Amino acid sequence: MKWKYSFIHICMISLICLLVCQMPLKATTIDIPPTASKAIVFLLDASNSMNSNDRERLAKDSIAQLIYSLPSNYMVGFVAYHTDIVSSVEMVDNSGRDSIMEAANSVRYTGYTNAGAGLTRAVELLSTVDATEKTVVMLSDGEIIMANDEATIQVTNQFQTAVSQAGENDISIHVIGLGSEMGNSSNTIFSASEQTNGRNYHAPKAEDIQSAVDSILLEQLHIKKTTAAIVDTGGGIDELDITIPTKNATNARILFISDSPIQNLKADFNAGNVRQVSGTHYTLLELSHPSSEKIHVSFQGNEGSQVKVDVITEYYITMNPQVTYEDMEPVEEDATHYERTAQIDISFCDTENPERQVLMDSIFEGKSLSGTIDGQVWSGSLKSGIVSIIPQHHIEKNQTLDIVVDFENLETNVIVQQPLAVALEGAPELPVSDYRPVVIGVGIGILLVVLLLIYLVVEHKRRKPRTISDPPLPEPSKYDYTGRLNIYITQTKSSRDVPPLTYNLFRIPGGKVLSLQEILDGCDVSEPMEGAGRIYLKAGAGRCLVLSNESDCTIMQNREILLKGRSYLIGLDSKVDITFEDEMTEMVLQYREVRPNEIRNYAHT
Repeated sequence: MKWKYSFIHICMISLICLLVCQMPLKATTIDIPPTASKAIVFLLDASNSMNSNDRERLAKDSIAQLIYSLPSNYMVGFVAYHTDIVSSVEMVDNSGRDSIMEAANSVRYTGYTNAGAGLTRAVELLSTVDATEKTVVMLSDGEIIMANDEATIQVTNQFQTAVSQAGENDISIHVIGLGSEMGNSSNTIFSASEQTNGRNYHAPKAEDIQSAVDSILLEQLHIKKTTAAIVDTGGGIDELDITIPTKNATNARILFISDSPIQNLKADFNAGNVRQVSGTHYTLLELSHPSSEKIHVSFQGNEGSQVKVDVITEYYITMNPQVTYEDMEPVEEDATHYERTAQIDISFCDTENPERQVLMDSIFEGKSLSGTIDGQVWSGSLKSGIVSIIPQHHIEKNQTLDIVVDFENLETNVIVQQPLAVALEGAPELPVSDYRPVVIGVGIGILLVVLLLIYLVVEHKRRKPRTISDPPLPEPSKYDYTGRLNIYITQTKSSRDVPPLTYNLFRIPGGKVLSLQEILDGCDVSEPMEGAGRIYLKAGAGRCLVLSNESDCTIMQNREILLKGRSYLIGLDSKVDITFEDEMTEMVLQYREVRPNEIRNYAHT
């Protein structure tokens, strides 16, 4: 029975593998901006001495380990040399990395050690691409040696010239020294890293190259990857479930590395596309938009061997800024503009699908991010996929800020164009206050009132009162509503208590003029408010409100009476006290700001 179960199980896995093989095998092809591109060249010493130090040809598997661990924004090239250049692959993008392995597999170890020609070609390849970081990873097992002393000196000089050119072009060189001879740190080859801010790594045996490559990936290139499993194989079929820590990633690479051939690898997964690449001691599964956290795999390794499974995830993201403003009246008497503060929040979306917000997995919640804003350092933390930048104060005029975000603290590789340019609007002008027309107007108004009273007394004796039509509505506004009104009815004619009310203005079309009675009706207030129908509100500049009083109510703001027939600007956090025409009913209006997260909450209610 046990044998039958194993046979059926193997058949099922084989069927799944057959179905997978029918899926389109292609890599993700997303245009990567130059500001996010990086470049690396693997430079391989293919001289005759490598036959002794790399009998199993493990160097080519380490090349695979390097290039298939790199995120998709890396351009990759390859150079191999012995007496002369024996292989050279120009810089390729993510979809062309298999050509690197084809070239590496064809290399045979023979001849002398012409590191000068090799490094010169590597520097030339890097000069053909536009990238923010350029790197050479060089693997060699000894000193520069040619057929005679004259040729050796000439190649050594060429090597030093190439090192100088690399330093001038900000190219870092990391050297992996293979074998006992490279235990001497004074080796000429090691001088390349010392002069270009690179690092030296010693691999006494070929099996140690993988460890050196891992160190370069993590310590120098800062590639984020996790080791999902290390399996000691017994010669039979091994099975395991691999967890992808960030299930919403754009790409996930699963890299199997072994000291012996990996055979019969099968996988069960859900993804948009998959690409599989296999070598003697490695296999790569590259998944585009994986839709599940678990991937079930089975494989067979030689008895006594060990298989290491690494997972590398990456995100192609677009940064979306949201800016909210807060305007305050300045303290300075001669100020001409409001004092404006800008709050910038950044969300992150999938580049291929801008409607899909990412970095919202629980693994990212609360993770700290940092960066610069016009050179000023800031730090924040991710909350529901959004990070808040430090508030920007005193925004006097229109300006553009350059924001850089550092994703180093996230356990994934982020590919994004930087810096992010955010445009800010300057503060609006303060209303002009000229009191001379007011004084003259008040004097004329008093005179007119006296004349009017005399006229009304005379007319009252002669004629019946006539109906006066309602005043016209104020002109519609060209601005949009942004805040809300908090309403506190402190006293009513019926003496009934009315709980505090809230009216969301941001839902109202920008050009609409509201009467206070419409607002109260919208809040289901049944108490009569005499004169509320002749108090009007509309959106004003700088996220303010404009209040127009055409009633006989007593309206006050900051101890100032708002006269009938005039319009007043109501700023954020301002309060307005109203005593209605019955001289009993009283109300307080408070105009408050609504932030983006509150708007989203209202949108879901």
